[in-house]
Amino acid sequence: MQDFKMSGSNMNELLTNMKAIKERIDDSYDELTRLMLRIESDELWKGKEKTTFMAYMGLMQQYHKSFSKANGDNPVQQAIDALKSHGDRVDDFYDEFQEYKDMEDMQ
Repeated sequence: MQDFKMSGSNMNELLTNMKAIKERIDDSYDELTRLMLRIESDELWKGKEKTTFMAYMGLMQQYHKSFSKANGDNPVQQAIDALKSHGDRVDDFYDEFQEYKDMEDMQ
């Protein structure tokens, strides 16, 4: 009988990539927020151009916020948590599930 354990290396790589994505999104959101505050306070932009640009940046900020640490329900963190939980359950399965251990012994 062949060993049918799933590869943890792919799951670890996915988890690492998700954490990197989360960091980049958080950084992007923070930088965008700082930029908007600077534009608002510097008053270098005026009139319709400022209104249009700030409206666009406001949409970008909302988008980034939905995936950043500023959103309690952020799907990136949910994916990271789900991957960690999955890894724990897989480890429990291989370590504690007697029927699986019995099948491994059948070799």
